[in-house]
Amino acid sequence: MEHIAKLAAKSIACAIAAAVLGAAPAGAAVKVTFANAAQYTDGSRYDASATAVIRTHLQRLAARYLDRGDSLAITVLDLDLAGYDLSSRGPNHLRVLNGATPPKIRLRYRLERNHKVIAAGEDALSDQFYLGRPGAATSSDTFKYEKAMLDDWFRERFAAGRSRSR
Repeated sequence: MEHIAKLAAKSIACAIAAAVLGAAPAGAAVKVTFANAAQYTDGSRYDASATAVIRTHLQRLAARYLDRGDSLAITVLDLDLAGYDLSSRGPNHLRVLNGATPPKIRLRYRLERNHKVIAAGEDALSDQFYLGRPGAATSSDTFKYEKAMLDDWFRERFAAGRSRSR
């Protein structure tokens, strides 16, 4: 009887492992680098957290929109966060947002599929109407404007003509 219980436990463990591994996103290989981050337009103390958030967000977009086996390299060349930084005037991170201070990101990308380059280039992203985005006013995400701009760019650049829902 003990042997049957151990066998059943092993079977259940194998089934759980298979379900977990099967649910893991296959996605593409993504490398995000930040060239000369100290020289970015927005050289505030937000840079370290902004670069981490942007890297993670681009990796999530790649997992959602790119095919298994794709290889995407993105180099962020310049980062200018939405608003302007008033942190030097006090202890808190304070950014003032207005229509004249949109988020901007300049980047270079290279997408390979089966070791062949299928897309490459350099883009300058900007969202002049970032304050009018639906839901923006109620979101507490610190980098919501930059993420939304990257969402638009990624869909246009890499998911055009695809209907994906992962």
